[in-house]
Amino acid sequence: MSNAKDTFRIDLTPEQKATIRNVTGKDAEAVELSVEELEARIAPSNIFPKGK
Repeated sequence: MSNAKDTFRIDLTPEQKATIRNVTGKDAEAVELSVEELEARIAPSNIFPKGK
């Protein structure tokens, strides 16, 4: 990711870290999303299927 201002970081709680470890077998400290990825999750543009 090119610029720290272009990313959003969410630090995980110990419970969230344990869940990720149990499901994926990998350790994670945080989730980092670009501004575009975060916007797509907050306000998806394709809520309704085409043709409706």
